[in-house]
Amino acid sequence: MTVIDHEGRQVAVAPARPDGTFTAEVPVEGQYVLVTSAVGYAPSAVTITTTGESVEATVTLAAHAALNGVVRSTVDGAPVVGAVVTATASGGQVVATAVAGSGGEWQLRGVAEGSYTIVVTAVGFEATATTIAHEASSQRPVVLELTSAVTLTGRVTDGRGGVVAHSQVALLDGAGAMAASVFTDETGHYAFSDLTPGDYTVLASGYAPVAATVDVRAGRFVNHEFVLGAEGR
Repeated sequence: MTVIDHEGRQVAVAPARPDGTFTAEVPVEGQYVLVTSAVGYAPSAVTITTTGESVEATVTLAAHAALNGVVRSTVDGAPVVGAVVTATASGGQVVATAVAGSGGEWQLRGVAEGSYTIVVTAVGFEATATTIAHEASSQRPVVLELTSAVTLTGRVTDGRGGVVAHSQVALLDGAGAMAASVFTDETGHYAFSDLTPGDYTVLASGYAPVAATVDVRAGRFVNHEFVLGAEGR
């Protein structure tokens, strides 16, 4: 236990007894901050005011404990190696970060009890966030699941098999809103990456426009080729 004055100067130090009680003497009446720290617990700061008589202060420390779990794919349950797991407090500040190991396992050290938002990101997967209540006494691992982000590729050709370069390919979501738009390269190829699973309409232009509905599912690499109509733009 450390007592500091309003200017930040240390005025007393008092170790806690085995029963948790402590006694600290201050030089003059006034307002002080009682700073408490202990191994395995989050530090605490309590403001107290002395008036010449004994003041009783109760300090409650939140236990520190490791928060651990595993990151898996929703497709086949395989571990997601290299996934980044971040815990944020209710105010949005980052508390701890870890990277999933070869078995998808992760551990956040020195996390006090409380409610946290756990955010998980990984290349090729949709980011996810979940809220958990962390208790120091709980040893149950937290299982986090990620949904694969899908890549949709294809090629645009004309009726004679020739490639159509610089053709605009638009991607519409299930509600008909524009999700993305790209142009084919010199070989007629196009690609949309990091797509959320669902139904999309792909619209290619360059000659007579052609549209097709594509079912994009997690864990799949989707390829769709277009053959545009008669020449004459």
